[in-house]
Amino acid sequence: MNRHLTPINGTPRRRRPARPLPLYTVVPDVRTSAAMADEAAAEELIADLLALVDAGLVTPVEDAWGDVRYAPTEPCEADPPDDDHPGEPSAA
Repeated sequence: MNRHLTPINGTPRRRRPARPLPLYTVVPDVRTSAAMADEAAAEELIADLLALVDAGLVTPVEDAWGDVRYAPTEPCEADPPDDDHPGEPSAA
């Protein structure tokens, strides 16, 4: 009787077990500086968003799934419309 049966996957050779990778490795400087730049940009965007919320230009809106989105605030009816194009005739 043959004690050395062919495995199910069809290869008669034994595979070497994978070598363990180190848990903590040194990240290259290029990736580290890019990650730090991304973090600084993200913090700046959050600060800008909070400034817009504080100024009342955007408002947080919760959707049906519980996610919070930010939308422009509706203009107040009592506020006069901004005259963006002073050279054009009015529609009145």
